[in-house]
Amino acid sequence: MTKFSRTRRVAVPADIAYNVAADVQSYVLFVPLLKQVNLRSPVREQNGLKTFRAELTIAYKKMNLRESFVSDVVCDPVNRRVTSETSDAPFRHLKAVWTIREAGEHSDVQIDIDFSLRSMLLQIAASAAIGTVIDRVIPAFEKRAKDLYSASKIS
Repeated sequence: MTKFSRTRRVAVPADIAYNVAADVQSYVLFVPLLKQVNLRSPVREQNGLKTFRAELTIAYKKMNLRESFVSDVVCDPVNRRVTSETSDAPFRHLKAVWTIREAGEHSDVQIDIDFSLRSMLLQIAASAAIGTVIDRVIPAFEKRAKDLYSASKIS
């Protein structure tokens, strides 16, 4: 099992950053290797939480890999947290949590990932690459949030 965590201060308000994290269908715009997202259930709202199932497709051309898996997603706007979990192949277990905290006019964006893959070879490769991948996700997340924030100030 591999666990990874990264936090970065982002120059947008926490509500904007949370909206980017909660918009799972837009992840294809900034998450490396993610090629497609399809909702597999309607969004349900209960006790202030939004829940749904999403199918995500990842691809890595250099290794000729393409995998799809279904995640159960919980969006918690009060705590500004988005949690995604799956045990669908190729994962034994995957839990990804975005947590957004106010930091004055900015926000601290934290992503925690805990995963294990069914293939030991893929586990070793993914464990070695996760830091590099997340180091690409966070700046892309920040760019997406800044673009949305700029657009909201114009409107």
